[in-house]
Amino acid sequence: MSLLGISVMRTANAGVLLELDGKRILLDGVCKDFPPYLGTPTMLFDRLTKDFPDVYAITHEHLDHYDSTYAKLYKEKTLRSVIGPERLTFVEVGNGVLLSLEKTRHIGKSDVSHVSYVINGSKTIWFMGDATPLSLKNMAKYPKPDLIIVPFAFAVTPSAWKATKETGAKKVLLLHMPKKEDDTHGLWDMVESIVQGDDLLFNLDVGEEVNL
Repeated sequence: MSLLGISVMRTANAGVLLELDGKRILLDGVCKDFPPYLGTPTMLFDRLTKDFPDVYAITHEHLDHYDSTYAKLYKEKTLRSVIGPERLTFVEVGNGVLLSLEKTRHIGKSDVSHVSYVINGSKTIWFMGDATPLSLKNMAKYPKPDLIIVPFAFAVTPSAWKATKETGAKKVLLLHMPKKEDDTHGLWDMVESIVQGDDLLFNLDVGEEVNL
């Protein structure tokens, strides 16, 4: 049995497939290539259409987080809705797992309809999407996360990384990062200079899966 009891696979630039208490939840999980950020490989896209998750949810509709083709297939094949910013409520996933939506502000943009997610079951996961680190103050009402999943902005300044650590998370998964060899903006250099090997933080390649 894994330490935290959570399985997580990175499926896209800023997307994951989570498994918690026997339920599979896809969050911002499919997108096309959006250089320098990474799209969902064809083999993984096919896998996600042959075995649809219990819930498919998006934080917002930017193309590096959302694929309309997959959303259409999901709705047609499962007869379930895609969960998104317009819902602003909660979803009972089953097996005691609850998906809660929290309205949060997109990094640097005030005109984007954006939500973050809290997944509660035997463990708690926060999925921030493209929220600004300042949105962490919105999350204080929720149970402390066993895992928090964040974009690069949560680890590129000392204040942002401090706020991320102050959530009390046992692990932090960093998404929205390019491959190091394609990092034209120097994001990896910034993150590594701030985090300095802190083993709280980890990253996954697209298609890589870990049990926590």
